[in-house]
Amino acid sequence: MKTLALGIGNPILGDDGIGFYIAQELANKVKDERIDVKDASTNGLDLLDMVAGYDKVIIIDAIKTEKGKPGEIYKLRPEDFSNTVHLATSLHDANLATAIEIGKKLLGDQMPKEIVVFAIQIEQVTKFTEEMTEGVKETIAKVVNLVLEETGSA
Repeated sequence: MKTLALGIGNPILGDDGIGFYIAQELANKVKDERIDVKDASTNGLDLLDMVAGYDKVIIIDAIKTEKGKPGEIYKLRPEDFSNTVHLATSLHDANLATAIEIGKKLLGDQMPKEIVVFAIQIEQVTKFTEEMTEGVKETIAKVVNLVLEETGSA
């Protein structure tokens, strides 16, 4: 089974870089040739080219919820986003849930059969900085281990 661990985030927007930094750590730990590790500072429909052809994709990204505490980790599946699927004013701004739904229709069998999302509750993304808040930064090792377990590499 070909698996992709994909860290999404912008490393110059504080906590939003969490997926990027986790992907960097994973790349140093994953030794299985059936597992690719990539990072991306993109989202929406641009992700479809990256996930096409994989059997399983594990996405690591930031999330901002109303009641979450910084550093909380959520393990989600595409069906957990069913209430968030919507098209923005532009397809370039499509959220992850919308991109997955469009991918299923456009890519058919090329779309991964299994998608898992590890979402980390963030605190700060409004100032340009490469520094993450402590509560978010402290989750890196834990999420790396969760992804390794999910891939069977732990």
